[in-house]
Amino acid sequence: MLAITAVLSLAIGAGIGYAIAHISGSTSATTSGSAPILAGVSEDTVCRLVNDAMQQQLSIREASPLSEENGGAACYLMMTEDGAAEPAGFVVAFYPTTASLQQTVDGTDVIPEKAEPLLIEGRAAARQVLYGDAWKAQLTIDVGDGATLYVERFGPKDSLSERELRRSVDDLAASVLKGQKA
Repeated sequence: MLAITAVLSLAIGAGIGYAIAHISGSTSATTSGSAPILAGVSEDTVCRLVNDAMQQQLSIREASPLSEENGGAACYLMMTEDGAAEPAGFVVAFYPTTASLQQTVDGTDVIPEKAEPLLIEGRAAARQVLYGDAWKAQLTIDVGDGATLYVERFGPKDSLSERELRRSVDDLAASVLKGQKA
């Protein structure tokens, strides 16, 4: 059930965030035609986007990779034990093409907040917060050449303030991008 919920939320956030990021691009942001900062991410390597030190800092108990049919790869970074009644953690996913990202959209939704365009490490991004039994902050980032990085933070309703939820997803995304530059 957790995997289904995570895949659905991944699809929703990725599609909405992609649209907002590309519609509201800034002249100072890196464009989708630029050289990609991420490439060759697969099921075998996707969890390495979040280094061991960051996983320890986030209190990650388990990192589980998942390959997607559309060419993308995701890593579920769980902060709670497997089968927890109220799971909490992060999702980090990579979509190598615009088409692979667009194929994740399924049209279902919880109560969403309007997506916010922003820059993460100088790259066009869009963040959306979703409310329901679980709260989620979802962030899509243009990483160049049509590729997209997706980062999500999820947890039980009211377990984090809105500010903490937003900051945690932004911080993890910035960490992943900084790790690629190093």
